[in-house]
Amino acid sequence: MPTRERMIRFYDRTMRGLNPQRFYENSGFYNIGYWGGGAKSQREASEELVDQLVARILDKGGPMLDVACGLGASTQRLALTFAPDMITGINISDTQIADARIRAPDCTFQVMNATELDFPDNHFDAVICVESAYHFDTRDKFLEEALRVLKPGGSLVMSDILFRTPFNALIEIGHVSAANLVPRIVDYRDRLAAAGLVAIDVTDATSFCLGGFRKNLSRWPSAERRAGRMDLLQSLAAAPICGLLAACIGMVCKSYLLVSARKPS
Repeated sequence: MPTRERMIRFYDRTMRGLNPQRFYENSGFYNIGYWGGGAKSQREASEELVDQLVARILDKGGPMLDVACGLGASTQRLALTFAPDMITGINISDTQIADARIRAPDCTFQVMNATELDFPDNHFDAVICVESAYHFDTRDKFLEEALRVLKPGGSLVMSDILFRTPFNALIEIGHVSAANLVPRIVDYRDRLAAAGLVAIDVTDATSFCLGGFRKNLSRWPSAERRAGRMDLLQSLAAAPICGLLAACIGMVCKSYLLVSARKPS
């Protein structure tokens, strides 16, 4: 099975699974989240992550594109700031787009590849991509496409992850191509500049994002038990799995970035 199809099937199954849905409180989110604002749950942290990126967008009045929108939770959150009829969400999965249309029915959704955007030049005031660009084939192609479809002065905002190079083989199994393995934040910034973007800001939010997520994941089974949503045996069974996942994420992920840039005016 081609790599792309394996990735689509993996995320279709995982994002819609029972335990991830419980972990994200049936919100449709599936991201690390931002914990620096006092979030008390994974859903709140995931919402805050979108809000952190929205705050970096200059023009909030025009059309905007939500790239790799997943199950539509990010798009639904964006509709609190942008007019829903001005928001378009795209994803390569038909299944996820179907869910997104239910979650945010007043927005527009299309099945589309992030590196082959089927939109005219100078079309959007803003492009947002939440924690997905490292999956694209390649991130650099996406940056070129984002620049093309943005209006002059338009904003690109992203959250993204840099990975530790000793784990390259494991990372590629996780559907991240070698071309997207940027070793340092300065190299990441250079890629944005090479694409033609300006006003580049790359913020290292590792402690606020990865750190908070790992802590929350580790303590989630016991929190669920205290809340009466897991019994003791379920909590004891889930605890080592969540602990192992948190440890693996810490080993593989190097930096979590909040990114903003603009198309030259």
